[in-house]
Amino acid sequence: MNLQNFRIEKEQAPSTDWKVFGDIYDDNGNLINTFGVDGTSVNVWWVTQDEQFQFGIVSQFAVIMAQQITQGTSE
Repeated sequence: MNLQNFRIEKEQAPSTDWKVFGDIYDDNGNLINTFGVDGTSVNVWWVTQDEQFQFGIVSQFAVIMAQQITQGTSE
């Protein structure tokens, strides 16, 4: 999979959302989908995913959170 015309933009305050833009191509260079003309809201997309998927991503993210929380405290 390859992303073209890809960008991520933070929504203006007071929103805490981000939007993802771009085109999604397969490995053969065929366009298979896009994030839409107006982009895809990360928050709206996230809540439409099933609980098992969300759990997997949160489990990975928890490790990054732990690293950030403890950064500098173990020295």
